[in-house]
Amino acid sequence: MQGPSAKLIAAVVVTRDRPQLLLQVLQALHAQQRRPDRVIVVDNASGAATGVALAGFTDMRLEVVRSDVNLGGAGGFALGMRHALAGACDWLWLLDDDAVPRPDTLALLAGALAGPAFGAGAVAPAVREFDAPAPAHRRRYSLWSGLEWSLGPRHYASACAAVDTASFVGLLVAARAAVPAGLPDSDLFLSYDDTEYCLRLRRAGWSLWLVPAGVVDHLRSPLARLRAGPIGPRHYFNLRNRIVVARRHARLPRLAGSVATVTGLLLWLGCRGRFGPGAGRIALRALADGWAGRLGGYPAMLQDPAATLAA
Repeated sequence: MQGPSAKLIAAVVVTRDRPQLLLQVLQALHAQQRRPDRVIVVDNASGAATGVALAGFTDMRLEVVRSDVNLGGAGGFALGMRHALAGACDWLWLLDDDAVPRPDTLALLAGALAGPAFGAGAVAPAVREFDAPAPAHRRRYSLWSGLEWSLGPRHYASACAAVDTASFVGLLVAARAAVPAGLPDSDLFLSYDDTEYCLRLRRAGWSLWLVPAGVVDHLRSPLARLRAGPIGPRHYFNLRNRIVVARRHARLPRLAGSVATVTGLLLWLGCRGRFGPGAGRIALRALADGWAGRLGGYPAMLQDPAATLAA
């Protein structure tokens, strides 16, 4: 039987109006010791500059899937995974357009699948951002209370460590797990779609593992942090979706929803602009929609023409 490293791996990269970062990701994929067999780029309603950048990248063959409307990160990954699964694909490597894998990352993930993580539904590399480890990307999740916590240093010193959830910053998902589990929930639009998807994989009986030796450098700007403010769409989706996901997956949904509410509000209080014009209105609408299970894009009543929704 062939080992996982010999099977077909499709990289799925979702991008929106960040052509220079996207090119760094594509160059990193080309430089992998174990290159992906397919590279699928989901152009999530980007402007012309992204098309120019993609047309000029000739180092390897790209499969470009374009959406003329912004589907959000959740919808973008759902579109890319659907395209990947429609062709030859055993594994899907999910990457944002600011997630730059180091040259040995995919080889290390594939090697773990042939060893300690054999039979896993997904494996994830470690994430670094702002020149430091970013453990919040790989977490444990209590299915009773909805409490979440990051793995500690001892887990990162091991060959592999079990996780419950992982962001789509380099998550490698088995097609045999993705087919029955389905696609990311597009209605979440942005934020917590990866957490929800991992919990769905876990519910279906698949294990998820962290492979600390593999590393993806997440090149997001410090201004992209929620705490940097100003309060807007990202904060709305983060608060709304964490409540929805907790109530959807926890065994005690009312308790988990309350935990998610308190946690989300505490995070909110750490954000700049939390008391600025319209901030309270956004928070109240996020809470109401989260508890009511109302999903979809940013509510029209909160729309700011100057706001930009990230992919």
